[in-house]
Amino acid sequence: MRKRIITAGGFIGIVFSIWDSMVDNADTASLEDHLSAGFVFSSVFSLKTLVYLIIGIVSGWIINFMINKISELHREWNDF
Repeated sequence: MRKRIITAGGFIGIVFSIWDSMVDNADTASLEDHLSAGFVFSSVFSLKTLVYLIIGIVSGWIINFMINKISELHREWNDF
């Protein structure tokens, strides 16, 4: 379960990076330009993507940590 949550966090980080690149292009592009997939995927491997990936992985780890602590507390409460 831990690996799934951390992997999901990393995936969400990459998807957010792609979405952020699309929004950045939409803000600065003229009305005649269409959003090209090449622009989005060329900027995927940038420093921004690495930062979002790390943030997603750390968020997944924190969520996993919280789930484990809550389940430990739940087990302790049921022992009384």
